[in-house]
Amino acid sequence: MTMMEEQTLVQDLSQLEVFEACTPEALEPVVRALTGMRTVAEGEVVCTEGDLANEWWIVAEGIADVTTNGQFVASIGPGETIGELALLDNQPRNATVTARTTMVLHVVGGSGFIDALLTSPSLGLGMLRQLAVRLRGVTRTLAPAPAAPTAVTAVTAAAVRPITELQVAFNPSEPGYFDNPYAQYAALRETDPVHLADSTGSYVVTRYDDVHRLNRDRSMVVSIDYATSTASIDAERERLNANNGIGRLSMLRRDGEDHTRLRRLVTKVFTPRAIGQWRERAETLVDSLLADAVQKNQIDVITDYALKLPAQIISEMLGMPHEDIGKLRAWSNAIAKTLDPLNTPEEAAASIAASGAMTAYLIDVIEDKRRNPASDILTDLIRAEESGEKLTFDELRIQILLLYIAGHETTLNLIGNGLTNLFRFPSELDRLRTDPSLDANTIEELLRFDSPVQFTRRITAEPVEAGGKTIPAGTVVTLGLASGNRDPEKWGPTADQIDLSRKGANEHLSFGAGAHYCLGATLARLEAQIALPRLVRAFPRMTPAYQTPAWSKRIVLRGVENLMVNVHG
Repeated sequence: MTMMEEQTLVQDLSQLEVFEACTPEALEPVVRALTGMRTVAEGEVVCTEGDLANEWWIVAEGIADVTTNGQFVASIGPGETIGELALLDNQPRNATVTARTTMVLHVVGGSGFIDALLTSPSLGLGMLRQLAVRLRGVTRTLAPAPAAPTAVTAVTAAAVRPITELQVAFNPSEPGYFDNPYAQYAALRETDPVHLADSTGSYVVTRYDDVHRLNRDRSMVVSIDYATSTASIDAERERLNANNGIGRLSMLRRDGEDHTRLRRLVTKVFTPRAIGQWRERAETLVDSLLADAVQKNQIDVITDYALKLPAQIISEMLGMPHEDIGKLRAWSNAIAKTLDPLNTPEEAAASIAASGAMTAYLIDVIEDKRRNPASDILTDLIRAEESGEKLTFDELRIQILLLYIAGHETTLNLIGNGLTNLFRFPSELDRLRTDPSLDANTIEELLRFDSPVQFTRRITAEPVEAGGKTIPAGTVVTLGLASGNRDPEKWGPTADQIDLSRKGANEHLSFGAGAHYCLGATLARLEAQIALPRLVRAFPRMTPAYQTPAWSKRIVLRGVENLMVNVHG
């Protein structure tokens, strides 16, 4: 390695948080110990629990899931390292690490790692800090459990009709669909897993393996420019062209270098390490909301609890005014509805009006932030826009709009859906109340069981094979995330049941995959892991104050509109 290459590597490593306390001289032993770079494909295992350790990995790019005994423990990403514990105590690896996005790792041999620690005290300090963060997480997980609660009365689940009684078609207009779409998904999985839907003109894919593969297929795109004209696509083009076409500039609708450029501007604040810094703030907000709830006999978990936490956090992360959460929520509701493949003219008009109002509102917010910059996402994006190279003003506004909507919508519905479904499985609700070690895996299982995002959309840039069919180029493909999450071929005979200790629960499809893997996955996990367990433990006699859940009439984003509970039983 030349001196120039060594200096470049030192500079690259010094940008990672784990080495923030290290001088360039302290990092030189690490650079000398590097044996190369490793690219890990999405879904590939970095290391397996029980294996002997012979390497240490420094994460430069990408996100991975960490599991122990098959249960989800945490996510890991840039600025963190993998494998140091096993090398330090000379024991087999205590966890399995699986890439959730493509990862780039610096590789250090085991002996090189030990030598680097011995010659660089500040490197050792960095390792100790990383271990301290992980130990604090373990301490939270192993916190004393509350006293065993009384049993909870179960809410009757929506009846699942036999498949023979259903018309085998994707038809959200069918009575009872929104109460229980899973009966329709099951029928499609068994009889027509790659189904051409008359209602939307798209192919609806429902089996786990097909959804998982197509979600990662790099020949699939999101830009509507690739789509052949249909009534649904034409209506969407009209919506996207409204308000001077600002909707087309969202990273949600961009591919290739444009998408990478926009996503890279905000990725660093959504890494697991960066999101972990919001834990204390989230805990404080949750404790305050619970203190308010304890004064009441009845609360709406949606408006009084599940909305307030993520909306407050994303507002603070973005640097947006807190007092405007109410009207921002109303606008985001109208805009999010148009993620559905079917919209009424009234819903389309409401979306266009809300998008115009929210982007106009953001002009004032941005101008205020220009005058009063701070340590937040909005300030960082303004600086990128002011550079004139990375971001235009319209791109700035639409990315903030997208981040606000996505930043609270998933967590809101995850908490609401999770509690609603736990009421249906009272024995599992009791397990969560009494066993904090289940907290992380609980959220993965609830994401699997009833995903807040039911579908994601791709467009074929070239013909694609799936389910024995050839899908032509220019075709919209609706990938059934929620259906794949209930596929018995993947999850076995208990696919339609909640099992909070389910092994492999984190292999759900709810956060998507590939280049468009959910940017806010780590944030949603953090918020839900704090909010839901603390809620059920704060009110051990909590019971539902409704007969049947009030599910929203949305196809893509699934959630209950309100969730009234008796907090004291």
